[in-house]
Amino acid sequence: MTKPTDQQLAANYMGAVAHLLGGAPGRHQEFFEKVELILSGNEPHALQLLQFTGSVRATGRPVIWLHHTEEAPQVPLIGLVAPADDQVYTIENCMLWSTPNGRTTRLVPDNFKMGAFEFDADLRLNHLPTAPARSLQAGRTGIVRAYRRLLQLEQEQLARGDVFALPQLAKAA
Repeated sequence: MTKPTDQQLAANYMGAVAHLLGGAPGRHQEFFEKVELILSGNEPHALQLLQFTGSVRATGRPVIWLHHTEEAPQVPLIGLVAPADDQVYTIENCMLWSTPNGRTTRLVPDNFKMGAFEFDADLRLNHLPTAPARSLQAGRTGIVRAYRRLLQLEQEQLARGDVFALPQLAKAA
């Protein structure tokens, strides 16, 4: 068995993220058509955030970026630029949070004051006015559940030998 390339690992990781946020396997291509998912080595800077905001206003497609640090390589840092009503939200620090049954995973801004974001059955990102918990401490179980599930999905894909194509619209750095 050959070792997967960095591009294959990135594509498979994006497939796991699409499965987790989209709520079901096998919809990764549809997810990538509706969401600009970016894997990066570092956080976007102010100019990139402005570009993401412009892109979201022009296309209506949310931008989700993930990057990993050396200190915690298994836990992605997540940012979101998303349309909601007549606004565009730019949130630099979101966390994953999953329901007890694991069927729904939300993006929750780290202050737990801005509500949450969740994909519906048509893979449209919706803003929910209330976060699933009042605070980081209160949401800890759902957060741990979500990150464990992401890691599990990624490991299951590797064990099965799944190979995803890197989405044409996705960027990997």
